Amino acid sequence: MSKKPKILFFDCETLPLKARIWQPGKQFVGHKQLLPNYEMWDLICIQYCWNDGKPTKVLRYDRHGGTKGMIEKFDELIRKADHCIGKNSDRFDIKILNSLRMLNGLPGIPEWNKYCDDLEKQMRRYFRLPSQSLDYISTMCGVGGKDKMEMQDWIDIQDYRELEALRDAGLNGKELRVTSSHLFKKSPSDVRKAGRFALDKMCKYGAKDTEDTRQLWYYLEQHFEPKFNQALFKGHDIGCKSCGHDIVSKNGTRIIGKTKYQYFICNACGYTGTRSPISKNGKIGRSG
Repeated sequence: MSKKPKILFFDCETLPLKARIWQPGKQFVGHKQLLPNYEMWDLICIQYCWNDGKPTKVLRYDRHGGTKGMIEKFDELIRKADHCIGKNSDRFDIKILNSLRMLNGLPGIPEWNKYCDDLEKQMRRYFRLPSQSLDYISTMCGVGGKDKMEMQDWIDIQDYRELEALRDAGLNGKELRVTSSHLFKKSPSDVRKAGRFALDKMCKYGAKDTEDTRQLWYYLEQHFEPKFNQALFKGHDIGCKSCGHDIVSKNGTRIIGKTKYQYFICNACGYTGTRSPISKNGKIGRSG
């Protein structure tokens, strides 16, 4: 039985920042306008699934040790993965997690982005579509579109976390009720109810995004040139870069720059992007 790589699909959700502004509308907000304790995004949850067909799992701040605890647990998964795949992950998720890892004094994983692929980058490279949003792409490809979230859901989660922080700091009873009414215009029980509902909704939303990323990758991967070489992973000198099978047929030659390449078509998945350099004496090298 051939070796199968461990591929980790992932996504994360964050809280908004808070800032002082003079009025609504389009404007520049400098870092000195950010409120204390809201100078950096914080994590709500991290979602992940493997290339094994099993349901997406969720690391959430209220059950897995807050931001630091979630990242520590997620880093254990990263180190087990042969490859990772996200959606807009190069610009957002990877840099967010790297930043929070650094700010929480956790060991760095600088090589992580080298073995990550980004569904959005691949989509932008190979297709021109009216939108690159996950909602649009998943709807067009029959995956069902994103679950719906409103800004109020993020606000309810943030208010709930602030209330819990006040309680942990020693506020309770009348003091907590007065503070909650002043800050949130709600009773503590209403803040908790709304926050817990929004948090569960957010985790479900994030899990759907991660599952959509996995399904879309499987559906579209034959159109991409993946960063991860499955054939090389499985030890084949010549094999399909996309699925790893060594059952390939020659599919013409092309000269790119100063190098002549033999191209192959995979008899298993139909991928046509695998190529091998041809030396001057006609020898075909390892595929890639």
